[in-house]
Amino acid sequence: MNNKSFEIRAYTPGDENAICALFERVFGKPMGKTESLRHWQWEFLKNPVDGLFIKLAWDGDKLVGQYTASPVQMYANGSNFTAALSHDTMTAPQYGGLGIFRATAEALYTEQKKAGHGFIYGFPNRNSIHGFEKYLNWRRVMSAPVHVRPLNFTKYIFNKLAGRKNYQVPEKNIAMCMKKTFSETKSGEYRLTIEPEFNDWADDLWMRCQNQHYLWVIRDKTYLNWRYVERPESNYIIITIWLEKKTVGYAVIDLVEKEFGSTLFVLDYMVDLNFKKAGETLIKYIVKIACNSGALFASVLLSPGSKYRNLFRRHLFMPLPERLFPQQLYFGARCFDHSFIKLIFDPKAWSISWGDNDVI
Repeated sequence: MNNKSFEIRAYTPGDENAICALFERVFGKPMGKTESLRHWQWEFLKNPVDGLFIKLAWDGDKLVGQYTASPVQMYANGSNFTAALSHDTMTAPQYGGLGIFRATAEALYTEQKKAGHGFIYGFPNRNSIHGFEKYLNWRRVMSAPVHVRPLNFTKYIFNKLAGRKNYQVPEKNIAMCMKKTFSETKSGEYRLTIEPEFNDWADDLWMRCQNQHYLWVIRDKTYLNWRYVERPESNYIIITIWLEKKTVGYAVIDLVEKEFGSTLFVLDYMVDLNFKKAGETLIKYIVKIACNSGALFASVLLSPGSKYRNLFRRHLFMPLPERLFPQQLYFGARCFDHSFIKLIFDPKAWSISWGDNDVI
C-alpha cells in the first residue's frame, strides 16, 4: 500500500538547502561543478531578471520534488519580452508515479502566465522529452543542433583502441594555451583579445546584431556577465575581435572533459555580419586554441536559421547525427501567449547556443 503524499508550496527563503540536497541525491552530483549552494544562489538569487519561479513538493518536512524556471529576457521581431528556461526538474526516487512532475509544473505555469511570460522552453533529454510532451503540452521544436569538428582525431582513435574512456588534457596545457599564449594577437587588420568581462562594447555590439535572428536571448552586458563571468566554479574564456577601436564580435569558450573525450565548447558566438572576415578570423582563432589545448573535438550549437551556420561549416563544423549523440538532447517549448505560437515552434526562427542552457 502506497501511503506517500505531497503538497505543493512556493519557495521560501531557506528552502535552498533542501533543494541542493535533493539535487545531489537525484543526480548524484553537485549543481555546477563542486558546490551546490553557491551555484544555486548564482542561478536564482543573482539572476538579473526579477522573479523566483520555483514550485516544491513536500511530504511533511521532506522535500520530494521540484519544478523550476529561470526568467530570461528575449528579443523577437523588434520587441523585448520575458520568457523562462525550464531546468533542474526532479522527483525523489521513491516518489515516482504520484504526479509530482505534472502538478508542480502546472502550478508554476499558472504563476508564469500571471507574470506575463510569453513561453517556457528548455532542453529535455531522451528520458524526459516524452513526459514534457504527454503531460505538460510541450512541443518538440528540434533535436539539439549539435555541430562538431574533430581535431586531434588520431589521439581519439588511439585511446579507443587502447580501451581508454577519454583523453585527459594536461592541466598546464589548458592554462597556458587558453589564458597566456592567446592573450592577444593580430590577424591582418583585426586584433583578438582575451577579456575579463563584458563592458559597454557588448551593449553596442548587441544593438548592431540583435536583428540578425528572429528569436533569441538578449545578449547585453548585464546578461552576459551574469551567465559567463559571475557563475561560480567556471573558467570561461571570453574572446573579442576588434577592428581598430570597434568590437565586431566575441566568442565564449570552455574546455570540458567528457566521456567521449576533451571537448572545446563554443558557448556563445556573435559577430557583426557587416565584417564577414571577422567571423572567419574568430572561428580560425577558436580552432587554433582548441588544437593547441589538446582537445579532441570542438562543438557549437547552430540552429537551422543561424546566420553563423555557414561560417562554421566552412571551417568543418558538421552536424552530428542523432545516433552519435552521447546524450540525446531536444529543444522544446510550451506557449503561454498565442501571439508567439508560430514563431517559437519554427526551428528557423531561433538562434540557440550551448550557453542558453545550464548544462555547461
